[in-house]
Amino acid sequence: MIMDTFTAKSGRQYSPLPIDGTQGFPQFFSLLFGGQTYHFRLYVNIPAGLLNDRSAFMELPSAAAFLVVQVEREVSDGTRETIFLRKVAPELEYEAENLALIFPRQLVARNNLNGQGDFGSQVIGGIAPR
Repeated sequence: MIMDTFTAKSGRQYSPLPIDGTQGFPQFFSLLFGGQTYHFRLYVNIPAGLLNDRSAFMELPSAAAFLVVQVEREVSDGTRETIFLRKVAPELEYEAENLALIFPRQLVARNNLNGQGDFGSQVIGGIAPR
């Protein structure tokens, strides 16, 4: 579900990232923003022992699990350069080169870990010029 722009606590206006919870995690997508192509990778870092309990949702971050986001910028020769790689917290805004990023909602269904389907995962991310 793609929503309209939203405003962070800082007052910065964010455009939604095309994150689709039904595609599961890890998830990859490319985005043209500000005349530049960026490649996003989102995954949930979780201990293997917690993967057996697939009946519940995980509100991230937790003591044992967190959402990791990697952003690569496409270079003119077709290669990619990593400009952002870190675990993200919902209350923080991040800056990387000319981008600002935010991930205010991180609810992941355990069935969407390494699996696709409509299990109710809701991960919202935003992008804005820096």
